[in-house]
Amino acid sequence: MSHPSQTLPSVLISLLGRFELRVGGREVATIPRKARALLAYLAMQNGKSVPREAVADLLWTDRGAEQARHSLRQTLLILRRELRDAGGEVICNDDRTLSFIPGMVATDTDRLRRLAVSHDADDLAEAAQLCTRPFLDGLPAIAAEFDDWLAQIRARMTETAADVLERLIGIYLSAGSADEAVRAAERMLALDPLREDLHRRLMSVYANVGRRSEAIRQYNTCVDMLRRELGVTPAPETEAIVQRIKVGDEAILAEPLSALDSHWRMVFAEPSAGPPRLAVLPFLQFEGDPVQSHLADGLVADIVCQLAGLRELSVISHGSTLSLRGPTIDPQETGRRLGARYLVRGGMRRAGSRVRLTTELTETETGEVVWARSYDTQANLSFADQDRIVAQTVNTLAPRVRETELRRIRGKRPENLSVYEKVLLAREHITMLRREGFIEAKTLLDEVIAEEPRYGEAYALAADWHGLVVSQGWSDNRAEDIAHVERLARQALTHDADNIRALVFYGHRRSLMHRDYPTALQLFERALEAAPSSVQAWLWSSYTFSYLGETEEAVRRATRALELSPCDREAYSFFGALCVAHYTAGNYDAAVEWGQRALAEGTVLRTTAAWVAASLVAVGRLQEAREIATRMILEWPERRVREVVANHPYRDPIQRSSYGKHLLEAGFPE
Repeated sequence: MSHPSQTLPSVLISLLGRFELRVGGREVATIPRKARALLAYLAMQNGKSVPREAVADLLWTDRGAEQARHSLRQTLLILRRELRDAGGEVICNDDRTLSFIPGMVATDTDRLRRLAVSHDADDLAEAAQLCTRPFLDGLPAIAAEFDDWLAQIRARMTETAADVLERLIGIYLSAGSADEAVRAAERMLALDPLREDLHRRLMSVYANVGRRSEAIRQYNTCVDMLRRELGVTPAPETEAIVQRIKVGDEAILAEPLSALDSHWRMVFAEPSAGPPRLAVLPFLQFEGDPVQSHLADGLVADIVCQLAGLRELSVISHGSTLSLRGPTIDPQETGRRLGARYLVRGGMRRAGSRVRLTTELTETETGEVVWARSYDTQANLSFADQDRIVAQTVNTLAPRVRETELRRIRGKRPENLSVYEKVLLAREHITMLRREGFIEAKTLLDEVIAEEPRYGEAYALAADWHGLVVSQGWSDNRAEDIAHVERLARQALTHDADNIRALVFYGHRRSLMHRDYPTALQLFERALEAAPSSVQAWLWSSYTFSYLGETEEAVRRATRALELSPCDREAYSFFGALCVAHYTAGNYDAAVEWGQRALAEGTVLRTTAAWVAASLVAVGRLQEAREIATRMILEWPERRVREVVANHPYRDPIQRSSYGKHLLEAGFPE
């Protein structure tokens, strides 16, 4: 969802459509055209400072340097006078650079930037409405260089609109909203009726919703337009689509929809402003027996689909990368053209009945490959094989991007961190489970919620923070922290109903803290419906099935999570879940094995040690159990077995009592 600020700055600038400036609620109607141009240019810098001389040259191209500087000074004086009702300085105006003072100016392009990276249909529909208005509509000519810049922005805005509408089409088709999908495709074509690729897009949407006669009529319209306006015949891709539509080829419904020919780039693609942008390029075929192309393209489409569900990445649509196929693609140039910080590339090699798939993650700024992996499978890929490969790829890619991003932002001054970067650091502190890091995480999350009060991911992390404070024994007021978990999780889902972290950890806390198993299971089901390969949903739902005594399902879910992410940096959680499941089932030897693997990790939940100690008691290894208990008592001296049993999430009171007896035998204080 979008995240507007609670209180708007006193200076509001509209750039989409006709220019409009409002200061303190008052419209400024008589601002000179070059002052309008200056405000528009500064607004499009996303907070960056620009050299004064560059601005002077841009707006007064035909004048000498001294006269251009003088004109810039005069324009700044005019703006200062017009902006005097803003309650403070608006433009930071030092000897060398110009920029807006943070927090003083809001623009409709700022809102568009936030909406355009959303996964919500309503946000994208609003973004489409905004970016289809001409940028600075009706502004007279300014100067040669500025007019060139303006033409580029307008062209990029068209591509932004095309991408937003493309994503809307995908959402509408997935939801079965045929009329909305068609209207979005028709609006896409209206952006530029001379673009053949947009005619193909509308044809394919008509076909996908069963309106084949309209698809063929659209083809005829395209043929007439190309002959009349450009004197050319349709491209082979267009002819191929219409032939498949005419013969009723159902395969067109299953394949990824046709690509946009142009390599669009978001107007607002500032890498530090939000989640990093990632593009998945078509997989190559290496030497050997050919692999059916639809298998490779299907894997790419599935990877894009699953990555697009992650809140920590902004993923470029599959249609926008289909034409970037070939071994000579330059990652740095491709990254610049797409506005992507990361590229995923891959290849397939067939040898007899086996296929080897290789994938790699490249950082486009440096061209460095930061991760690579190979998968082997049968040549006739089953749906299960495809799901496994896609899930393992996605569940490994996301942490690698996160680690690279953390290296990038380490050393930044706190005041220079973006909202996204603050969330990233907070999540890292929480994951490391160190008490001092938790304090910093809370500070960061409080700042994010104050800056972006509708950002669901921040609330989800804050709920997780309070839950872990309780389970780690760091809470000064258990009841109060549990209440915070409830409130923050509900707020997260209010702002972002499909937030996987909120669904999963709210579900886990409902069973862990309240023994509310039905609600927990409903939340886990919602999470898996939204993201069937979510490692977190499979993992944390395992604990609830253990609490219910359904240990076979608990083991299956924890094992499934481990299969989806076999090298996860949070492996201690997987091992801990298997320890709990096996202990609950009475498989104490297996519980000891998995529990000790969890304790061997550098990071571990404190409660896992108690499960391992109880398992060791159950197999008669009392000395080892008491050694663990001794260490835990030093770290957590106030913990008492009677409180553990009273608050334990097991549904069966006999099982709660049995667990307590094992803890007492291990030496934990009563």
